[in-house]
Amino acid sequence: MTNPGNTKWFRSPETRGDTGCAPEFPVAPVPQPGMDRRSFLRLTGFSFAAAGAAACSRAVPSLALPQVTADEHVVPGRDYWIASTSWADGSGSGVLVRCLDGRPLKLEGNPDHPLNQGGLTASCQASLLSLYDDRRFDGPQRAGAPGTWDDVDGALRAELERIRSDGGRVRVLTPTLTGPSTLARIATLLDSVPDGRHVMYDALSCSALLDAQRSAHGVRVLPRYDLARADVLAVFDADPLGTWISPAEYSAGYRASRQPDASPPRMSRHWQFEARLSLTGSRADQRVLVAPWETRPALTRLARAVAERSGTPVPGPAQAATDVRPELHDALDSLATELWAHRGAGLVLCGRNDHHAQVLVCWINELLGNVGNTVLLDTPSQQRRGDDRALAALRDELLAGDVDLLITSGNPAYELPGLAQALGQAGTLACTSAQPDETSALADLVFPESHELERWDDSEPHAGLFATTQPTLPPLRDGRTLRASFARWAGDARDDRTLLRDAWERDLAPRRQAADEPFGVWFDRVLERGWVSLPGAPSTAARACDAAAVATALAAPRETGPQPAGADGLGLVLYPKVGLLDGRGAHNPWLQELPDPISKVTWDNHADLSPATADRLGLRTGDVVRVTIAAPSDSAQAAVPAPIELPVLVQPGQDDRVVAIALGYGRMGTDRFTDVGPQWFEGRPTVAPGATVGSNAAPFLTLDDGVLGTDRRVVRLTPTGEQRLLATTQDHHSLAVPEHLAPKGGEVRDAVHLTTLDAATVASHAGGHDSHAELWSDDFDHGLPHWGLAVDLTACTGCSACVVSCQAENNVPVVGRDEVQRHREMSWIRIDRYYADRDDGGVDVVHQPMMCQHCGHAPCETVCPVLATMHSSEGLNTQVYNRCVGTRYCANNCPYKTRRFNWFEYSREDRLQNMALNPDVTIRSRGVMEKCSMCVQRIQAGKAEARRRGVALADGDVQTACQQSCPTRAIVFGDLHDPESAVSKLAAKSRAYSVLGELNVQPSVRYLADVRNPATEGA
Repeated sequence: MTNPGNTKWFRSPETRGDTGCAPEFPVAPVPQPGMDRRSFLRLTGFSFAAAGAAACSRAVPSLALPQVTADEHVVPGRDYWIASTSWADGSGSGVLVRCLDGRPLKLEGNPDHPLNQGGLTASCQASLLSLYDDRRFDGPQRAGAPGTWDDVDGALRAELERIRSDGGRVRVLTPTLTGPSTLARIATLLDSVPDGRHVMYDALSCSALLDAQRSAHGVRVLPRYDLARADVLAVFDADPLGTWISPAEYSAGYRASRQPDASPPRMSRHWQFEARLSLTGSRADQRVLVAPWETRPALTRLARAVAERSGTPVPGPAQAATDVRPELHDALDSLATELWAHRGAGLVLCGRNDHHAQVLVCWINELLGNVGNTVLLDTPSQQRRGDDRALAALRDELLAGDVDLLITSGNPAYELPGLAQALGQAGTLACTSAQPDETSALADLVFPESHELERWDDSEPHAGLFATTQPTLPPLRDGRTLRASFARWAGDARDDRTLLRDAWERDLAPRRQAADEPFGVWFDRVLERGWVSLPGAPSTAARACDAAAVATALAAPRETGPQPAGADGLGLVLYPKVGLLDGRGAHNPWLQELPDPISKVTWDNHADLSPATADRLGLRTGDVVRVTIAAPSDSAQAAVPAPIELPVLVQPGQDDRVVAIALGYGRMGTDRFTDVGPQWFEGRPTVAPGATVGSNAAPFLTLDDGVLGTDRRVVRLTPTGEQRLLATTQDHHSLAVPEHLAPKGGEVRDAVHLTTLDAATVASHAGGHDSHAELWSDDFDHGLPHWGLAVDLTACTGCSACVVSCQAENNVPVVGRDEVQRHREMSWIRIDRYYADRDDGGVDVVHQPMMCQHCGHAPCETVCPVLATMHSSEGLNTQVYNRCVGTRYCANNCPYKTRRFNWFEYSREDRLQNMALNPDVTIRSRGVMEKCSMCVQRIQAGKAEARRRGVALADGDVQTACQQSCPTRAIVFGDLHDPESAVSKLAAKSRAYSVLGELNVQPSVRYLADVRNPATEGA
């Protein structure tokens, strides 16, 4: 890592070395073709006339019906919570759904759930908005036209009867399913046909990992990984803190292994080997650039180094010295030494979908004694069970015309390469898409699925952990669960809750320990809790690592990357973003406008290039390039995908030999966001009508040799001569302070502090700037709380769950691509991402959540002419919306740039989507300033609840939305006046500091310096 005492932070390659302030008006006015003064006056005159006419017309009549009969345990105006499960990110996290007057308003992590322990990812937080999506199917469809359930069910049952009599083939293609009741229903139907098979796939595939476990240990399972026990963590081409398998679970474990304030301090060593800068890589202590084709040789070298230290004979031929670069060779030897010194407390992970690489990882973890400690095979994960070989076989069957009926879930026509063509060859295609998509457009029959917040369901995220999903409101759309559909087709028309309850009574109740308890009582308690642990079903025990499989992996031929003769050839790396993932979040505006934690880009995907590669190709950020395949796949089944055009993003920390492109964009129907955001005469559409947000890179995936590959293509980039301005927030709201404004005899301090474990135990980060002579006495009432936050940058991963949680809690509007480009995004909390050049040529990265600091000497308050911003008796900087006249003096005077101005009356025209609005928070009107309130509505609710119970408000009774959602518990809220509160204890630590403390604005938010464990600390 870089020298902490001489760090030069920068926010993007364009600002590297810039020590000045950002310009006050960073964006030039955008010219609008054909708009002159006369046209402007004509438009404004028409607007006033239209407003006058509207004022004279009769209002649209509305019908208001009171709730005559109250639901059980529901008090009007008081919220209640329902335990459920969210699979929005594919992990099966436990959630508590906050409901009010019969509608869900907010998802929060279930703190008692053993998987996510109260944390929740951004995509799970945002799934609430998808419930209120008016584009979802409202009933079944047949041949592209609306139909009735009796009609489409009858058509499918008739097709099944024909197949039974003719001996045809039925295939079911779904993403990973773990619900025992649903799987049982699918199996029952497939058993009733002559040739039936269920194929599961994952667009973000881990199939090679499961196949490697079968080759090495004899069982095809996905291990559970306990990062909390890992003293040394080595990650190859995986992003466990961002998008890989179970991010909330892994983030909590990662945080537990990095506790610099513990006694004694515990700080794991994190090595990251990757080609692009991932969220996990940004947190690494030691990060090494490794191209995809170097991953397997690197693991081979690591396996041999560990075997040498253990005295284990290495099967297979010796590895040539040229297989690994010298600098990579040295890094792997150092890693092997550290792993061997922490036997049983290390962990090696690999996210690459490469069978031989995964077998090597199995062997390394076994040699180190990690199996049973940090690698758990006795209670494996069920979160990704897809089988790429079965998927490839199904594709071949479809292309040959050998499938009479194909029933699909998910969106395989979009997510998988070449599947759209194959799906069209099915005799009858039935899909269960929730909304119009690429697969439903091809289907003969559409059976829409209900949203997870309006259905009964179950799941098994890992063996023995069973979770329930229950409806939080009556169905908003006429859909049903996959289990109910298969039951109907088998002639069982019972309601969904009965199907679920009977399945649990038959299959799971016998496994409970307290068998004398009535089933109904036990089942109701499970629903109330949201999950239950049961003894695992009998399974095959994992064996010791198979030597023959290891020898095959060691001797496997090496992959090759772009050849030196093709100077413009680059290895392609396809990756998911934390919001959209494989495209499942593409129709959610909260996720589209969420800045990517690394690139800070919204509303688009892009071609990421390292600064050196961009210079070599004469490209810069915003240049549009055409991406074409340079070396077609060897598979005869795979057609060469059509080129796509993307803007370039220059990305520090990326390997010079690759270009990285995000998946999940280019979804059909995303032109729905054409008019998202304000409509005004200079406004530009977020996406052109009929176009898509971003470009679909999924066709560049490969499905060769039974492996779904994200990094097996070589591509060429051809400049088109066009420019596309990216809607990126990476340079917005700079906190730079001119050096001439530094306190006399002092210096301008960095907004973020990075230090080492040894230095953190002895050094203070206050820097001497927080002690000032005061002109005014303290006007706080010390008999009342002084609310404040502490943010531990060591714990913060930058995952941005807090950003979406704040948006959902506080009714923050979506403004669209054009307004983001104008620096007018409205998020109350942002994650500032800073880079620093390392001595070895890489970059260090620090993520810093930034919200209103609720300053004791708030500079915004002194300049407001109408006292719209003022200080409360409890230390909050409050905003009185109906006083604000929109002068924006406060925003100009805020050194943290955390205030947001409502330039427009942001659209609230979607009545269904408005059901997601929190009634406890005011909808701000045009022309007022808004900002973080430290969730004052939650503070008031906490105090009211304490009064109702007749007890004092205790520390931890009130949690802000950002705090509650954080998987690593990086944010702590409480009373700074209480010396025993958690926030006061954190604020008093030696590594605590205030951002811009030299200004003496006395912020109520304290940050704890980011602590890393570099190689000089030892292993």
